[in-house]
Amino acid sequence: MEFDFEFQQGSNIFIMPSLFIRLLMCLSAYFPLAVIFAVQFYSKGNRWAAIASLTVGVVGLCGLSVCLALARRMNHVAVKIDKVIRRDGEAMSYIASYVLPFLAVPTGKLADGICLAVFLLVLVILYIHSDMLHVNPMLNLAGWHIYEVTTNTGETRALISRRRIKNGSVAKVMQVGEDIMMEGKP
Repeated sequence: MEFDFEFQQGSNIFIMPSLFIRLLMCLSAYFPLAVIFAVQFYSKGNRWAAIASLTVGVVGLCGLSVCLALARRMNHVAVKIDKVIRRDGEAMSYIASYVLPFLAVPTGKLADGICLAVFLLVLVILYIHSDMLHVNPMLNLAGWHIYEVTTNTGETRALISRRRIKNGSVAKVMQVGEDIMMEGKP
């Protein structure tokens, strides 16, 4: 796994995931969708498409696990949290995309496959370029929580954490995106 490193002012280290890491995070976010597609393809007799769909989802899920394990082991900086808003519900925005396979599973026609591929490509590009790494239902399912926090310096960021964060608490974090922090081991 590769991270591009940049140093920002002060002692905070900014770690921007590479394009490959962002792609893995995106694929993991759509793992449930890949499973639904695999079942749909398999039920229509298209085993290769089912296997491909499931493989892409599993690769993303494994990539997410590796990324989380690596990120939690890196150096972290203590940050005092002044204000916390829980944002776990943002993952619910993915539910609309899960309806897609019930409405538009390719029937074997080339045009259907192309339309679906274009739609999925647009989803991937938007996810990667929108810095939405923290909006991932698989993080929620794995016990991670998403918060919007304001630090004692007045900065507002997304925080990914395994524990419940409260106003006034201190978190040991690293920055994993432009406005995204991740808590290491408490």
